[in-house]
Amino acid sequence: MTLSQNSFDVETKTFDLDQWQAGKISSFSQTCFSEYWNDLPSIQVIGDVDPYNFFHRMALKKTLIEDTGGETIWGSNTCGVVSCSQHPIWGYAAQLDWQRRSGRFQDPSQWQDESDGSALIEKITKYNHNDSGIISKQSWWGYMNLQFSVAMYCGAAKVGLVPEIAISDESVWSDAGFLKCVDIWMEFWESYQSTFLPSISNCSSNKEAEDRKDDLYRTLWKAHTGIIQAGVSHGKDLEEILPQHDRDAGLGWCNMVELLAATNWPLLSLDNLCIFGCGYLPVVRLAGPKTLDWLKLHRKLEHTTVQSLYQLKDAPPKAMSGACMVFGRVAKWRFAVKKLPRTLHVLTHGNPIQKLLALSRVLLLTVVPRSLLERGVALAAISLLGFGKIAKVKQ
Repeated sequence: MTLSQNSFDVETKTFDLDQWQAGKISSFSQTCFSEYWNDLPSIQVIGDVDPYNFFHRMALKKTLIEDTGGETIWGSNTCGVVSCSQHPIWGYAAQLDWQRRSGRFQDPSQWQDESDGSALIEKITKYNHNDSGIISKQSWWGYMNLQFSVAMYCGAAKVGLVPEIAISDESVWSDAGFLKCVDIWMEFWESYQSTFLPSISNCSSNKEAEDRKDDLYRTLWKAHTGIIQAGVSHGKDLEEILPQHDRDAGLGWCNMVELLAATNWPLLSLDNLCIFGCGYLPVVRLAGPKTLDWLKLHRKLEHTTVQSLYQLKDAPPKAMSGACMVFGRVAKWRFAVKKLPRTLHVLTHGNPIQKLLALSRVLLLTVVPRSLLERGVALAAISLLGFGKIAKVKQ
C-alpha cells in the first residue's frame, strides 16, 4: 500500500494512539504526525536551528524525506496529504515523536514515579503543549536522538543533498559523539548519493528496484548500528541520570538494533507504519516500580514490550550473536521479511496453537537454531520486535 495508490483517505480522522500502535490506518490524520506536520517551519524560515527543539528536529527530518530523492523514488502525493511516504526516514521520525510524547525528552531528575499513569499522561501532554518543543540537555533519550536527527541532517548537508544549516547551540560541535555521528551519516549519504540514487533511477523492473532498496537498507542499518554505539559510548553521564527502570529499557532498545540489522528490517516507511503500526512502546517514561505496575495493569502490551527490552538488555553477547544468525537466515526470504510483523504478532498474542504454527514456520526458515540458548534469545528478540510477551512453547 502506497500513497500513490490512494492508500490515505482525504477525509479527516482523529489521531488515536491505540490505532497508531496497532496499524491498519487509512488516513494521514490518524498518524502522530498530523498534529503538526503541515505547521513545521521550513529550514529557510528557521534560520538558526535549535538542536534541542523537537519541532526543529522534526523539520530537519521532513526536509530529508522530501529532498533526498523526491516522489519519483519515494512515492507521489496524489491525495494532496503528504509526499514520499515510502522513505525510510519516516521510521526515525516516528521514534522522535514517541520519545517526546512519552515524556522522555524532559529532565529525568524531575520525573516522578506515579501509580496513576492516566494522570501522568495528561501531565506529559500538558507539558508538551506548553513547552514549545524544548528538549532537556539532561535527557539521555534527547542526546541519542540528537544523533538520529541533527547529526543525520548535517551528514546529508556535508555531501550536498540538503541545504547547510546554522546551529544556534554551538556546544554540539564540541561533543565528540556528535562529531563521530556526523561522519557516520556523511558516509551513509555519500553512498546514497553516489550509488543508490543513480542505480534506482536506472532500474528496469520492480524486482530490480526492490533489490536496490534492500542494498540501501543494509547500508542504513550499518550506519544505524554505528550511531547507537557512538551515542552510548559518549552518553554515559546522561545514562546515569535516568531512573534504572527507564535506563534498562533504553539499553535494551539499543541492543535491538543488532537484530533489526540482522533482518535488514525494510519496514520504516510511512506506508508500512500505517499498515503494521508503530508498535507497543511504553506510552509513559518509567520513573520506578509504581509506573511499571500501572503499565502492567492498564497497558499490558506495552508492559510486555518493556519486559522484553529488559531481557534483551541482559542477553549474553554469544546468545545475541546466535539470535542474529537466526534472523539473518529468515531475512534470506523476502516474503518472510515482509510478513514478519504479522508473524511476530501471532507469536506474541496468538493462542497456543497459532503460536506453535507460527513458530514452526520460523524455525523451518531458519533451519532450527543450533542451541537452546540461541533459540531462547531469538524468541526474546522476536517478542521484542512484536512488542509483546515472549512466546513459550513446551516440547
